[in-house]
Amino acid sequence: MATNELRKRANWQTVSGAAALDAESKFHLALQSALDEVYPNKFLVDRHPKEFGDIYSKYGLPQEVLEEIYNIDVTEIKRNGKPRYSWGISMDFAIRNLENGKILFGEIKRQDGWIEGTKSSAGRGNAHERSTKYFTPGLSRAIRQLSNLSEEILPFWIVYIGDITRDPKRNREIAFWFQEYTKNYFMWRDTDNVASLLDFFENNLLPYLL
Repeated sequence: MATNELRKRANWQTVSGAAALDAESKFHLALQSALDEVYPNKFLVDRHPKEFGDIYSKYGLPQEVLEEIYNIDVTEIKRNGKPRYSWGISMDFAIRNLENGKILFGEIKRQDGWIEGTKSSAGRGNAHERSTKYFTPGLSRAIRQLSNLSEEILPFWIVYIGDITRDPKRNREIAFWFQEYTKNYFMWRDTDNVASLLDFFENNLLPYLL
């Protein structure tokens, strides 16, 4: 049964001070503040985790492919000792349980949408479609291996913001993609309503991190 302790015990003085911040910053501040109140020193809401920053550049291709493409030495090092080539992905956040090593990675996707008083063309953009890369076998496997989460859920959480969250077409698209994994995405329709975000996270995802 949901207790909604994160919302009940959140430091609302701290959260209310974020009113002028963008939604992404508000997300991190609110979630970290609430988790600190309920689980002191147990969680870190990490911005832009680095784990997947070079997963593409380090991925080996078959020799027959290398012979047919523009091939380079992907192991080349710059003068400062850092790799010259570092290709991968940069996710927006990682919610880390510092005690058991479980991690929930995720992204915040902002997009326009078709709502009252606009035409269907207002729902332009493909930010939501770019999030589907996490369903691919390679990325899904790589994220799951580091997340240590139960296979009952996907190893990532997508938070959608902007008018897309009320778009009749995009809501159906996204719901179709996730289907039985409804815990893995959240339509944050009112980003001033931090309580709704905290309740969703606590009731759907937090148990998998504990």
